[in-house]
Amino acid sequence: MSDSYQMLESESINLSSISEFGSTNTYTLPSPHPDDVLAKGEYDSLDYDVCYNVPYKKHLKSYTAFTYWHVEAMRWILVAIIGILTGLAGFGILFSMDKLIELKYEQFNKAYNYFLPRGTVVLGLFVLLGFNALYAMVSAMVTIVEPLAGGSGVPELICYLNGIKIPHIIQIRAVVAKFVGVIFSTAAGFYVGQEGPMFYIGAVIGSGVSQLQSFLPGLQKYPIPYPYFRCDREKRDFVSCGAAAGVAAAFGAPIGGTLFSLEEGSSFWNQSLTWRTLFCSLFATFTFNVASSAYNGYPGELGRPGLVNFGTFPVQGGLWRTQHLIIFILMGAIGGAFGALFNSLNTHVAFWRNKFLTKRKWSKVWRAVEALLIITATTLAAYLCSMFLGSCVPRVPEINNVTIDYEYLNKTHAYFCPPTTDLKVSYHNDFTTLLFNPGELAITQLYQLGQSAYSHMTLVIGLILYFSIACWTLGVAVASGLFVPTLLIGAIYGRLVALLFTNYPVSFFPEIPTATFALIGSAAFMGGVMRMTISLTVILIETTQQISYGLPIMITLMVAKWVGDFFNSGIYHTTIHNKQIPFLDEKAPDQLSSLLAEDIMSENVSFLYPITHVGSLYQLLCTTTHSAFPVVTPFTSQGRPLQNVTNKHVPALYSDDFSLTLKKAMSNGDDTVPVHNSLRAQSQRFIRKKRSTFYEANDTYKKRKVRNPPKRPTEVTSSQLFNADGSDHKIPNSEPVEDRSGGRENKQGCLILHGILLRSQLVQLLTKRSFFDSEKQSNTQRELSHKEMMEGYPRFKTNIDHLGIDEDDKDKLMDVTLYMNPCPYTISNQAPLPQVFTLFRTMGLRHLPVVKASGVLVGIITRHDLAHEKLMGILKGKQRIAF
Repeated sequence: MSDSYQMLESESINLSSISEFGSTNTYTLPSPHPDDVLAKGEYDSLDYDVCYNVPYKKHLKSYTAFTYWHVEAMRWILVAIIGILTGLAGFGILFSMDKLIELKYEQFNKAYNYFLPRGTVVLGLFVLLGFNALYAMVSAMVTIVEPLAGGSGVPELICYLNGIKIPHIIQIRAVVAKFVGVIFSTAAGFYVGQEGPMFYIGAVIGSGVSQLQSFLPGLQKYPIPYPYFRCDREKRDFVSCGAAAGVAAAFGAPIGGTLFSLEEGSSFWNQSLTWRTLFCSLFATFTFNVASSAYNGYPGELGRPGLVNFGTFPVQGGLWRTQHLIIFILMGAIGGAFGALFNSLNTHVAFWRNKFLTKRKWSKVWRAVEALLIITATTLAAYLCSMFLGSCVPRVPEINNVTIDYEYLNKTHAYFCPPTTDLKVSYHNDFTTLLFNPGELAITQLYQLGQSAYSHMTLVIGLILYFSIACWTLGVAVASGLFVPTLLIGAIYGRLVALLFTNYPVSFFPEIPTATFALIGSAAFMGGVMRMTISLTVILIETTQQISYGLPIMITLMVAKWVGDFFNSGIYHTTIHNKQIPFLDEKAPDQLSSLLAEDIMSENVSFLYPITHVGSLYQLLCTTTHSAFPVVTPFTSQGRPLQNVTNKHVPALYSDDFSLTLKKAMSNGDDTVPVHNSLRAQSQRFIRKKRSTFYEANDTYKKRKVRNPPKRPTEVTSSQLFNADGSDHKIPNSEPVEDRSGGRENKQGCLILHGILLRSQLVQLLTKRSFFDSEKQSNTQRELSHKEMMEGYPRFKTNIDHLGIDEDDKDKLMDVTLYMNPCPYTISNQAPLPQVFTLFRTMGLRHLPVVKASGVLVGIITRHDLAHEKLMGILKGKQRIAF
């Protein structure tokens, strides 16, 4: 057996043999192998819990009344800056996209007009395809360089706000790549939108502004006026504000953006965060509105609050009647079913993409080839359908039977139609109007143009084409959003329903504007795909500026969600599941209520003692990848600490006097003595006592020239305390004692929990050489401040390559009691799973120690232990045993 494996065995103890001694349950419940359930090495939890160690308490004592006022003021100032920067980012996307699309169609129009008289207009396809392929290649190359630029980024951010640490997700490189990628992907003509990436861009801006030194590493040497938010808990709130601002800038819907972050994005929310998020969203929409109005030649008029502008809906004659709620409910049910079909097909596409592209050699090249293949298919389908299947429909200067100006008619396309200069007798190709325009404009035209603007065939073929290609495009290696495709597919579906009632009128349902059916269709399909209700309702109300649409939209979304949930999950959570990210829902599934904490906990726990040899810590870091270590002391059956446990593996000395002092410090009768003071002072006292006794006796034997001098105090390793097979090592005179819960527990070799030390904290202590010579007292150990402990955040060094620990250092000791979290959340081993789940998720925990009523550590629960797949595997194994 190798030395590293021996060390691993000595530091990792199977606590099942300790806590379950004498128990009638001798079964070991089978559980899925971690590799079969989750990629544990890729995802870790964030530290949302506060570590109330000594340096942090001293840090809080340094705060004055002005400091607290300054912190609160800086929060509001920072969220305003986040909103302004997010609005400017949205305008940058709009401006760049418009210029690229303008360049593309300017060259295409020249080619089209050149080939049209010669009867070879089909050759214009190659010009359009060339520009689309070029833009698509740029977007794909950006994604190859930075993989996080692909997709919308919404599922990953949902996981981050759930407490999952995803590497590099909120770095400046990722947001720049997403910004460039979404500009070129939308300009290329992919069936995607900018709204999802705006959610991601706003979130990263929120993180970057609040963590400026970490976001821009070159600024680390310069002080900033707000060093108060350098922790995961504070950064999480700023990310939530930025994400809401991104949605608000995309739709011009500050309230909808706030509710979107609340309903779908954030897992942790409070009232003060609601105000700050809305404040940030308002600044984002205002900034975008000012910039876009000036860009359109109307500075100061504030006429375009977001990237999406659905125009003005008519109110003459009413938008809908009460009896139309029956139609809207049916549309919601059909939209929910089609949304579930979309999610299911996309899941299969993602499976085949992962199997045949992602896991192949040169996978990045194949992903870029797929992007080119999709844009080629999209361009060919749009061009050929417009050329051979498109209908030349007369341009009628009315929108929903209301005479208007020619704003939307001027943005229709007349390709492949008879040329004319008179707008009143000209034609437009309904297929090119539907498929050549950017998605946002196509949606607006579906809402605003009259019933005669699109033929039946165009709507049916366009629905099939857009549905299939959008399903294929979602997940390709380009920056892409999902809002625009779902809105457009739903709008086509709604116009088909409107045509159905126009051709087959029913007297019970009075005629209403086509825009109403198109809008309800958008809500139905979007609800079936995303499964959101409140936020989408408010977003659609704000974008249409019609509060009267509130009830039908809400009812449609609810029905679509209920029907869709019958088949599968929403698209974002489906993506999270496919990526095997350990996301925690609001509550545990009801069918898992029979499980207990001891059924799901991890029993192989690597732990530390209050004072430990540096060599032992170094080897522990070498042989484990755990992100935290419980700080414990071993107790005998008499309730005393084990004596003479003092080698490099378990280095702490105890005696009867020390056990009494320790028990007094931990008792309810005397809580005035901090535990860490008792542990460090008493353990150090008896280290000196044992060492002096040994050296005095050794000197005496040397003077007498005795052949066999006395040996050092007996060294007991944890591998000696517990046999290699996991069974407990019996100590003489070990008798059962009464447990506080009323049961009888054998405390032989029990571990009493005193706190938790994070791996990053341990590495920081070793990096700063915060340890002391074994010949000296523990108060000679260098004491680190809270600022020193937080150096390197959020990129804490967790490896040991840079430590530079030599052999002399390994013989030194480290006292960890000052830096451990002395009051971690714990839970009883008999606690039901819903209680465990609620505590872990609500408090944003990273580790949850499982203890018995007497304080004996029996296991630990992490996020991976609460993963749905693993819990279902444990439940099935338990049911098989019971059967």
